[in-house]
Amino acid sequence: MTFGAPFLDWGQTVPVMLSRMLRSALVTLAFAAVATGPVAGQRLAAPFPHWEPSLQSLARPPKTPVPDYRWEGLAVGGAFVGLLGGALGHGFCHYDDGGAGGSCLWPTVEGFIVGAVVGGVTGGLLGSAIHKPPPDDPGHP
Repeated sequence: MTFGAPFLDWGQTVPVMLSRMLRSALVTLAFAAVATGPVAGQRLAAPFPHWEPSLQSLARPPKTPVPDYRWEGLAVGGAFVGLLGGALGHGFCHYDDGGAGGSCLWPTVEGFIVGAVVGGVTGGLLGSAIHKPPPDDPGHP
């Protein structure tokens, strides 16, 4: 008789066989719980060493800012890209189908403002990455 045969028959032998299997499984589990000791994962590990940082000073001297070209980059980038945006706005206005009502003033102003913002932010970021030389440098004009 195979293991799956009692389940196909559904006769009186199924409860008897199930109770024997459960009883033997419970006896095996009880023996394993009593006979074995704690495994390595259940033992307490050694505590971690305790470390506290030593603070030498709470007040730090203020850092002097390093001079850079952020404001120059903002001005040059804003002016150059703003003029380019204004020229593009004015140029594209002439190719429009009459949405500006004959005047290209507002598309030119909008192009200048968008170009100035984009160019100013980009120029300021690039200028902040370039540090100025100190004034006492003989190579500095």
